[in-house]
Amino acid sequence: MKWICYFFACLALAPFAAAQNAPTVKQAESACGPFDVKFDVKTSGAQHPLAPASVGKAQVYLIEDWVPLGVSAGPGTPIIRVGMDGRWMGADQGDSYLFFTVDPGEHHLCVSWQPGFLAPPHSTTSLYAFEAKPDQTYFFRARMPDLPNGLGILLGPINIDEARLLLAQYPHAMSQKKK
Repeated sequence: MKWICYFFACLALAPFAAAQNAPTVKQAESACGPFDVKFDVKTSGAQHPLAPASVGKAQVYLIEDWVPLGVSAGPGTPIIRVGMDGRWMGADQGDSYLFFTVDPGEHHLCVSWQPGFLAPPHSTTSLYAFEAKPDQTYFFRARMPDLPNGLGILLGPINIDEARLLLAQYPHAMSQKKK
């Protein structure tokens, strides 16, 4: 009889234990920066050679590849904010890229549409964790998937050959926080 009481007590308490460990959207998005930060973005048509990683640091490239439903990139495309470990590193817009240096170790990368562009924030944020090693370069691609409503964002690593192709085609994005 005691085991039946223990069984029902465990069954009744299980949801509370699971709720303590359940990740929240806020916890998951902690890789991003503050939600209300916005950027102005300008692109440079000049091609930049691959920047080598600083000694003892890692170099990260984020390439935005805007091709939803065959729509071409332009001024009406969303600004994609790029965050890492809880702070914004910059932004790009349309077919463009940015790069930055990070310390070695575990990092949590975030890409998110800037507020005010068509969609609620949680459908337009994507995250990726990776381990940066000293003197290495990492390439990531943020793509807009071909979804029926055209909303969403996918983030993932790409190899150096794919990165070189996209970097040769796309301009460098320079961003500044709006005041």
